[in-house]
Amino acid sequence: MMNDLYNLVQGVFPDTEILLMYYCGSISYGIDGETSDKDVTVVLNGFKGNIHITIGEYDLFVFSRERFIRRQKFDESVIAYHRAAADNLMSIKETLIYINPEFQTVLDELLLYDDREFMLKHIEAELEYGKMRIKISPSFKSHYHVFRIRGMVDHYDKTGRYELIVEEPWYSKMMDYKVNWNNDIGQSYINEIQEQLHYLEDYRDRMIRSGMG
Repeated sequence: MMNDLYNLVQGVFPDTEILLMYYCGSISYGIDGETSDKDVTVVLNGFKGNIHITIGEYDLFVFSRERFIRRQKFDESVIAYHRAAADNLMSIKETLIYINPEFQTVLDELLLYDDREFMLKHIEAELEYGKMRIKISPSFKSHYHVFRIRGMVDHYDKTGRYELIVEEPWYSKMMDYKVNWNNDIGQSYINEIQEQLHYLEDYRDRMIRSGMG
């Protein structure tokens, strides 16, 4: 499978060098199901910017080496949609498809982050993206990330670790909304999603006031 995907990517981007490929999206968060997309992050040398393309069964999120590094550092030159997904690298040990040995040191350095600092920047990215999406429509499947990050924040408060563990009741709410976002059950969560965005905003502000930012 790795060889097939490698050859597929190389065929679409023939003048580039593949540095990294790993599953992202719901697979990286451990919440994928039978109907989940096969989202894959691809990092390339000899490529500029980033692009999202669908090839066969794969949704590819393709980044240049430089743009990927900037995303992981929450550089604001990268749009909030991509910055808000920077935590999908946390599960790289389980989701890795391919890594170029020349990129290993860079990857190791990206994984050496301060939990508190990463959490603050991640919350800020989700607030920017989530509030923008709410203005467009209160009923988007992607709103489940509000519950996901809310549960990760609770986990940080309990353990001091910001990782892909979503505490209850947020895990159950996240999964329920993810499945039912486009029906009456999903509609019943709209107010709570907005409330939790406000909670995350207040939490972010408290972090900054206390000098944690």
